[in-house]
Amino acid sequence: MTAENDSNLTRIFNGISRSSNESDVEQKVIVPMLSILGYSSEDWQSQLVVLQSKLDFLVGQPDTVLTKPAYLVIEVKAPSKKISHSVWQINKYIRRTGAVLGLLTNGYEFRILYNHNDKITTLVEYSQVMLIDKKRIFYKILSKKTYLSFNESLYRNQQNIRLQFLNLISKAVEQENMFGLFDKPKNTPVQQEQVTQKKEMLPEIKKDKKAMIITVFNNKGGVGKTTTTINLAAALNKLGRRVLLIDIDPQANLTMGLGIDPLEDVEQQGKKDISYLLTEPRTTVEDTVIHKQFDDVELDIIPSHIRLSEMEAMLIMTPDIDRVLAKKLKKYQDQYDYILIDPPPSFGKANTISLMASTGILIPTHLSPYPIRALEYVINRTIALDQSRDESLPILGIAVSMYDRNANKNTANMAQKIHDIIANNPQNKTIELFPQKTWIPRLNIVSNVADEDKGYPLCYAEFDNRLTAKDKESAQDAFSCYIELAKHLISITKNQD
Repeated sequence: MTAENDSNLTRIFNGISRSSNESDVEQKVIVPMLSILGYSSEDWQSQLVVLQSKLDFLVGQPDTVLTKPAYLVIEVKAPSKKISHSVWQINKYIRRTGAVLGLLTNGYEFRILYNHNDKITTLVEYSQVMLIDKKRIFYKILSKKTYLSFNESLYRNQQNIRLQFLNLISKAVEQENMFGLFDKPKNTPVQQEQVTQKKEMLPEIKKDKKAMIITVFNNKGGVGKTTTTINLAAALNKLGRRVLLIDIDPQANLTMGLGIDPLEDVEQQGKKDISYLLTEPRTTVEDTVIHKQFDDVELDIIPSHIRLSEMEAMLIMTPDIDRVLAKKLKKYQDQYDYILIDPPPSFGKANTISLMASTGILIPTHLSPYPIRALEYVINRTIALDQSRDESLPILGIAVSMYDRNANKNTANMAQKIHDIIANNPQNKTIELFPQKTWIPRLNIVSNVADEDKGYPLCYAEFDNRLTAKDKESAQDAFSCYIELAKHLISITKNQD
């Protein structure tokens, strides 16, 4: 894009304000921007009905004869709305149309998404200023020139495939075993290159780096401990980290919150859970792990079972039981980046086992007196446990859940109480109240999707047809905060083994 286009973008952005409506953004930003990108009015359609909703813009005509998908779908929101809350909606349009790319914008924020086998990934996100600065990249991705080049490559590949198919059919006239054509093929050189490129896109992870083992703990119940653990794990995985979850709470809320029934999916299937891992010397982590996938999120879980509640006496009597989990996790630490443990809200033996296995503690709380009062006990318990460990057990920080965005005065008062407790801890441990952008809002959808009837992380809510559009928007809102929480956690643990 030229300097002239630079000034054109500035002029376009000056045509709207924060009080503009969605139609203003469509007509004053998107239409002229499509012209800058090289498209004529014949190249795009607006207000198409897709799944009983209206898609704002479809760029590039799909062609079923050539198996050519639409190139770009554009979803527009008013400047007053956060686009992060509507990612589920453009994802739906991208999957339905088969489009290669998506652009979600409110005129001030611009998010470009990519579709690979119906798995939607955010490529970049720009503000107006950043878009002007990165205009060449923006142009290269979305321009008509790139669109035509993409179609030309697609056409050549399809012609090559048709020719290869014809050759196979010709040979099959004399070779009746042509049905081998439909066997699952090994990766072709092109496919292998795609796999390699995908791996290269993920953050580089050193093979000798050990997982960070984090107990998510507060001895006060009802503070969002399990919900935080589930969605933080999903957010970490979205950011390219490998995650193992361990449910060591006999209530098995984490297990059920991920759609695993301790009776039907574990006990009746003859599988082993955390109780076996703790009490049977020959039971390994591998024997107990259940793999779950929610679209592009993949998590490993060691499930729990109510029988664990009856094993307190056995655990107390077992020699060196405090270190059993630490020992069994040791050989698996290079297979994960984060291992998150969800213990019961108490100071029992299961809790001690969790903390002894951990390399850090994350304390969830919400901004009300009783949960904040409980912080003192958690801090003191951690300090006391340090004395029986070879390595220090750091408190990584305090994460806020169920945050009321409208209670500004109460928020300030409660946050100050937390800072006072941190300042008065007996050994001056370095403890951080995580920044406000990581706080999880009080929204009904946050707890609703974790119940045993649904059982999935918030990021998967977009696929739940039982939810309303408003519910899906709320889920996206909350999960974007979990992403910020995960990013912050990564930033403070990246230098730790």
